[in-house]
Amino acid sequence: MLVTSSRKPSAKTRTLCKLLSRFIAGRSISRGKMGMQELLEFAEGGPFIVVGEYHGNPGELGFYDDTGKLLFSLRFSDWYSEEIDSYWFPDVEPGIAGKGEIADAFESFFHFNRVESDKVDQLPPRSTLMAAGEKEIDFMGSGKSLFKLTVKGFKKY
Repeated sequence: MLVTSSRKPSAKTRTLCKLLSRFIAGRSISRGKMGMQELLEFAEGGPFIVVGEYHGNPGELGFYDDTGKLLFSLRFSDWYSEEIDSYWFPDVEPGIAGKGEIADAFESFFHFNRVESDKVDQLPPRSTLMAAGEKEIDFMGSGKSLFKLTVKGFKKY
């Protein structure tokens, strides 16, 4: 899955693109002047994510299907743990946990395995997990929070 940025991304936005692509075992590219048709070619017929900015910081995620149609978007503020720089991301797809509209949208977009909340503690030690709630999305690795997105808005199209 492709993760890309807005046209003139800040360093923080490029960092989030790379982190998100490593977390979902996808790939990240700098968008530059590419239009939607070129993004579709780079996505190789699959869905993709565009990280947008708000006041120079990453502030929005747009989730597009394989035809370039915007499915849903998420406005957020971000937080990173101190361990994120030294964390080694395994090359496996993460699981999804949580309930609600955002967790359901993530499950239909990513097609990752859903993990029931009571079985999160039983995951293998090096596994990764997206815990999606209505107010926060926690990207966890090895049972620890690596980075979080505090949800400020969610919109389906």
